[in-house]
Amino acid sequence: MGAFILKEFLNEPLSQHCWNKLGGPAECLIDIDTEDELVQVLTESHAKRTPVRVLGLGSNLLVSEDGVPGVVIRLKGEFAHFSFDGETMHAGGGTDLRKIIPESVRRGLDGLWQLAGFPATIGGALAMNAGGRWGEISDNLVHCSGFLLDGTPYQQTVEECQFGYRHSQLRGIVTQTTFHLKAADPKLLRRQLKEVMAEKAIAQPLGANTPSSGCAFRNPLVGKVRCSAGQLIDEAGGKGMRVGGASVSSEHANFIVTTPEATPEEVMDLMNQVQQLVAKHHNVNLVPEVIQWPNPKNP
Repeated sequence: MGAFILKEFLNEPLSQHCWNKLGGPAECLIDIDTEDELVQVLTESHAKRTPVRVLGLGSNLLVSEDGVPGVVIRLKGEFAHFSFDGETMHAGGGTDLRKIIPESVRRGLDGLWQLAGFPATIGGALAMNAGGRWGEISDNLVHCSGFLLDGTPYQQTVEECQFGYRHSQLRGIVTQTTFHLKAADPKLLRRQLKEVMAEKAIAQPLGANTPSSGCAFRNPLVGKVRCSAGQLIDEAGGKGMRVGGASVSSEHANFIVTTPEATPEEVMDLMNQVQQLVAKHHNVNLVPEVIQWPNPKNP
């Protein structure tokens, strides 16, 4: 594309970049290192009406066996940097959350250890407002900036992002963020971080031999109470359900784990069956938390 020498990979298998080890090829995967490169790719793609998708760490993504058309970009280079200035943290949209969290704890800054165990980039975590019972990533965000898909720059305050449960109204691709953290005892933060990781290690299938896309479904509201999707699936008898190489985890029913022989379509089929099971047993409609490419509702 254009005058820049970009790192392009044609027909790149996305199975190599997703945690579930599934998915067909991206027509063109491009690693972006600078804002100038990003603007070039976005403006040229917009002019040609080429679809653009952003790939973070691929931890909550399910890609069709047919792959996806157009351009898939990964934010690298300057977008993967982060820094601290007192209680303020600046981080690029492509920064690995797993690198930021231990450094914030080491510095005695409270606000990010609550996200321990989430394999995500900052931009990806903000897009879905990643979090759990300890907190959400939006809790400490001040503002973010980035680019619309046509290459136009934008800025948003945390209020303008309209964060909700696993939801945000980000205007485009996040490239830079600012967070305000709080000073705290590093020893206490380290203990809390270890407790979170230990609890997840016991309750969730995190090993390399049980690949998954993380939580398959959002925790639904039942009346005014947000209930555990995993508990609902378990109570409905969903643990152990299987379609081909995809099965509902025996460790945590909201995880669908796969074997090397599994296909994305088997995972999708199993998710549909789980939704039907829970709807019949609990009269509750489960909404997928896993992002699907292409989107079934908007390919």
